[in-house]
Amino acid sequence: MTFEIALFCTVVGLLINLAMFLRTRKNDGAEIGKRAADIDYIKRRTDDILLEQRNANNTLGAHGERISRLEESVKQAHKRIDALSEKEEN
Repeated sequence: MTFEIALFCTVVGLLINLAMFLRTRKNDGAEIGKRAADIDYIKRRTDDILLEQRNANNTLGAHGERISRLEESVKQAHKRIDALSEKEEN
């Protein structure tokens, strides 16, 4: 009788393990697919961020050039104003 109980428990344990293995195997495939989709999404967003950063750097470079030209223009305007002020004082 003890042998039959042990054999029954072993068979039930094997069936439970087999069922869990099959269930987990199906979920693992779904999880792997989900992770692959998440990684693909992260890659796309990273590429988008890099493009936005490149555009922002180009814009900052253009602004830097415009500011340099503006500073030169302001410097020349100050020289002209100083020259007019000196003429007015004389």
